[in-house]
Amino acid sequence: MTSTAPLVEFASALETVEEWLIEYISASHPEIGRTGPICPFVAPSRKNRTMELRLRLAGHAPTLDLISEIAHSSLREYELTTWQGRNPMLRAMVVALPDLRTEDTGLLDKAHARVKDAFVAQGLMIGQFHENCEVTAARNPRFAVSKAPLPLFAIRSIALHDVFFLSERPHWFQQYRKLFGKFFGPGSTVMDPLLVEHYQQAEQAYGGPPP
Repeated sequence: MTSTAPLVEFASALETVEEWLIEYISASHPEIGRTGPICPFVAPSRKNRTMELRLRLAGHAPTLDLISEIAHSSLREYELTTWQGRNPMLRAMVVALPDLRTEDTGLLDKAHARVKDAFVAQGLMIGQFHENCEVTAARNPRFAVSKAPLPLFAIRSIALHDVFFLSERPHWFQQYRKLFGKFFGPGSTVMDPLLVEHYQQAEQAYGGPPP
């Protein structure tokens, strides 16, 4: 007789991720530094059925190479997915690693740093979330915003507010500017002064606007 225990564990992990998406990520938080939910894209993505959930196993002896390959394979899967809905900005994939132990969650942080270039080059963001994550909110450096009950990666399209996360390196900012630079030119439609400030600082740091 085949044991159903793994299936029960996988179902429980998916339920945990769903609950986190609804009760935390899709909700507002007094420390986020702005109005609205922690991530404004999750609820619309779920409503339009363009939120994909995946489970991957890290095994008993996870390594940085393994976790990085899970991220890279998730990028390939994201690109090959037949998405429902027509708005590519609402496409999101959450990849949870339910068996990754607490003491190994730092591998997600290291893997994120290793693979981010590949994602940004494809017009995508990848974020790491886990119980020990110290990534802070863009508008409140005292709030560790990326806490999650299970270790996971989240993948989505680059959005306007990602200048906060893509102004640290010139090649990241160049990709952001190709996508959103037109919104910051003469007659800018960007109403948030903090976004404008980050954009202008990065533009000055990396040699000004393209010819």
